[in-house]
Amino acid sequence: MFNLYGLKNKKGEEKMGKRRKMFTVFVLILGALVLSSSMAMARPIELSLSLIIPPKHLRNINVLQPWTKMIEERTHGKVKITPYYSGALAPPPQTFNSIVSGVADIGEGIAYATPGRFPLTETIMLPELGLETSLSCSRALWHLYKKFPEVRAEYSGVKMLWLHVTPAVKLITRTRPVYSLKDLKGLKIRVSGATAVKMGKALGFTPVSMPMGDLYLGLEKGVIDGVALPNEILISRRIGEVTKFVTDIDLGHDTFFVVMNEQTWNRLPKDVQKVFEELSGDWAVDFTGKAWDRFDKEAKEKVKQRGIKYITIDPAEKARWKKLLAPIKDEYAAELDAKGLPGTKVLRELEKLAGR
Repeated sequence: MFNLYGLKNKKGEEKMGKRRKMFTVFVLILGALVLSSSMAMARPIELSLSLIIPPKHLRNINVLQPWTKMIEERTHGKVKITPYYSGALAPPPQTFNSIVSGVADIGEGIAYATPGRFPLTETIMLPELGLETSLSCSRALWHLYKKFPEVRAEYSGVKMLWLHVTPAVKLITRTRPVYSLKDLKGLKIRVSGATAVKMGKALGFTPVSMPMGDLYLGLEKGVIDGVALPNEILISRRIGEVTKFVTDIDLGHDTFFVVMNEQTWNRLPKDVQKVFEELSGDWAVDFTGKAWDRFDKEAKEKVKQRGIKYITIDPAEKARWKKLLAPIKDEYAAELDAKGLPGTKVLRELEKLAGR
């Protein structure tokens, strides 16, 4: 006899089985979506950091490495910053534009490496401004950035993080001690930027342009007789191994920017932006300036112990140096004025900050 009840029961079980399978598939899909979402949330925001310095540079060890670590810690792992050293992503002249175009997310670059891009910023590279330390110079430049829209315009196209400046540049020589202007005659000295070239000619030495990475060999082989750079270069680039004398004179400063690609900045979550804001600007200017002054002083003490001699110029002789250097500052400001930039106003503001 045909069992209608049994047939219905069998069909019901088949439907129930299909429903269980569909439910299982749904649960698996939902679980996969949740897991995928969870993994996406856990994956950090990876940012590239373009640097022109090597890993062992004192500025990397004392400033940039601690800064990236603080960013990562305060974002609770939401951000991971990967440094690329020694111009791996962009050489110094292209650093700024590489950040604008997004080749790198963040970058530290040097102003003079891109001629004509940062003329007002480069005012602080002038010699004998009366701002000796990195902290005082960095604060002064940051003040200019906040006060003058023309200075801010030099950094259009990026998110500004902070600016910083070296301590006063010294005259570092291979074998000839420099006590006076006559000692400079015939020396080939590596300098930074066009203004430093004018300074060299005014003082009577031959200014030379040479990439930072070539300085050690250039000094060792006698291609150049010296460099105009801060004390820390004696350690961070091992220049103290191939030089014997440092003349303690203020020959200006090198100026750096730390900036972020605008699109990268706009994509960051608000809480991450907040952390970057807290660790940039005024805080970062002071953090960098204090650190640089500390390791610059430590470098000086280390190389003195190794036998490098520091020379203090006689006051009357130093006055002669200052007299030769003074016109360079006003000429530089006048050149900027002629281009419609507030060159003289910026220079006078720096002199006011220096108490002059």
